[in-house]
Amino acid sequence: MNFKRKRTVLLQNGDTVRNQVKHLFILLISILLLSSPLFGQSERPETIIIPVSGIGDVSNTRKIILQNTLEEQLKEHFMLISQERFEEVREKVFEELEYEECTEDRCIMMIQEMLQVENVFHLQVIGEGSNTQLSLSWRTLEEKKKVNDICMGCGTFQLNDKVMGLVEKLVGEKRVEVVVQKKPVVVVERKGKGVLYKRKVNGKWGWYKSGNEEKDGKYVGEIDKGLPNGQGTFIFENKYVWEKYVGEWKDGKEHGQGTFTNKFGWKYIGRWKNGKRHGQGTYTWNDGEKYVGEYRDGKRNGHGTYTWSNGEKYVGEYKDDKEWNGNEYNKVGNINWKYVNGKMIKQ
Repeated sequence: MNFKRKRTVLLQNGDTVRNQVKHLFILLISILLLSSPLFGQSERPETIIIPVSGIGDVSNTRKIILQNTLEEQLKEHFMLISQERFEEVREKVFEELEYEECTEDRCIMMIQEMLQVENVFHLQVIGEGSNTQLSLSWRTLEEKKKVNDICMGCGTFQLNDKVMGLVEKLVGEKRVEVVVQKKPVVVVERKGKGVLYKRKVNGKWGWYKSGNEEKDGKYVGEIDKGLPNGQGTFIFENKYVWEKYVGEWKDGKEHGQGTFTNKFGWKYIGRWKNGKRHGQGTYTWNDGEKYVGEYRDGKRNGHGTYTWSNGEKYVGEYKDDKEWNGNEYNKVGNINWKYVNGKMIKQ
């Protein structure tokens, strides 16, 4: 073989080797990228899993087994917040709120805010004899969903299958396929937080981005569409008035669970609707008087108990803030007056 022929063959062989190395290198990089968690799967949102609660005939062992199953199933959709972090923040919430203020909705919402987590799951197990009901709830800052299942005569491992079914039913359809650089659809867009001021302009109350803290009411909390929406605190203060509301808002009005206090020491803890007390609530006055019962449209309506500072009380139905059908008792529990359709009858 002459020199020219040898050189041609060597060049061809060299090109072949270089091409093979190049293809192997590309294949290796592809495998590494596909196996990397940054490229192989979408980012998962975080979630809190409240420890499984039980009512009735439910053993601790059963609760632990079902908790483990729930966590295993939800790991496919979410990043789990550790129980240590959850319990640490929960204790801080208990320290900040009084016992009456720490309703389930409000405490969970504060835990979500402190942990900056959108999602909360809780499994409740209710047992009676050999029959069991499972109730799985999924709470976000926007809504709460719940699914239930009943199992007649089921053992723990049969209930495991039921838990899997509940998870699939609740979030399975929300599961995101593996897509590079796309966020899971289960992520709820967080509301903005900020400050708003409330004042009357041209005879009409409104919310504004700027204001005078010495004259206007000040709101600090979640804001959507330029209005208080979500969790927030409102304080109105001048030389005559001091009022404070801490709780839930909707479209610029107190709506949901909230606590109202004023400079006189009056305090209301309970439900609100469209800026008025509405639903179950407790109102206390600085002289020791107290009302526990139902409200509608800002007035006592429905069943309730009013206790005076001297120990006397009224128990019964209210209508537009008036005792309607019920009994008024003295300090020792004897009936002094009976109310029938708003009329007092001496006993």
